[in-house]
Amino acid sequence: MNASQTYPSGAPAVHAHPVPPAVAAPSRPVPADGWVRRVGRTVLRPFRPVDAVAEAIELGRRLQRPTSTGRRILVDDLGTGADAAVVTALVARALAHLRHDRVLAVDATGREPSMADRLGAAEPGDLGGVDPTGFESVCGSLGEVNDGLWTVRADPDRADAYSAGLLPISRFFGVTLVAGGADGAFSAAVGAGAHSRVMVVRATRESALRVGRELDSLAGARRDEAGRTVVVVFDERRREDPGFDVARTVRIIAESGAAVVVLPHDRHIAQGTAVLPRLIGEATHRMVQLVAAEALGRAVDGVPTARVRTEGGE
Repeated sequence: MNASQTYPSGAPAVHAHPVPPAVAAPSRPVPADGWVRRVGRTVLRPFRPVDAVAEAIELGRRLQRPTSTGRRILVDDLGTGADAAVVTALVARALAHLRHDRVLAVDATGREPSMADRLGAAEPGDLGGVDPTGFESVCGSLGEVNDGLWTVRADPDRADAYSAGLLPISRFFGVTLVAGGADGAFSAAVGAGAHSRVMVVRATRESALRVGRELDSLAGARRDEAGRTVVVVFDERRREDPGFDVARTVRIIAESGAAVVVLPHDRHIAQGTAVLPRLIGEATHRMVQLVAAEALGRAVDGVPTARVRTEGGE
């Protein structure tokens, strides 16, 4: 039917122009802490207790530990649906901020938002086209976040991309973090040679059971393997499981030798967009540094003494 057929005889024909679809405005980044709390934190920072200052200094020292060779850390969601990429991005930023060598964050999750989106990198990079001849040639296939941090994506289903792509270039980085899924061939290949492992799970009873089964499996394969693991209980969705007992769960998991860190719910992270360090909560910032320190310590030393930390302390 043409336009003239839609009007009575003699009426002028009106040529309709297609109306462009409405474009949703990007959501404005929301800070995790309210304005009053952020201002108060800034004002009171010079007057922090001596113990808090000493703890911050000790955390910084642990994050700056030198590595004789590049350390590889696998970050896995165990199939619980937790956002392993955002935890990897946060830990990578924490390490890159304080370390004097380079940090690489690899996205093998195959999900959106990607690691590059979370880190705010212009390009995601592609491990499939990397040239390991030298660092300059490697950079051509990576996405640069800042002077000390790079990111790259990897095909979750290609196990050969680990030996052919990631392993040759990891020598250029002090720490390489790989975010992957539980059933990915690439993640499985990384896990076989990883120096430590971070399990990121949602704060639910079902996820806790999954962690228990995985730690039992690791202990069956190698007695000290659980001690090389950091379990991050991630409150991705506030009170998703009201019956979840955080304190009891972390005590039970810690008995395996794994470290346990609880990341509190963070409004900024929950937005699912680029994570801006200045907008994440103070508690989140502190806990992320602890995750980074625990994972790095296990990657360097093998099996240190397990620690249990939540937002409220040990």
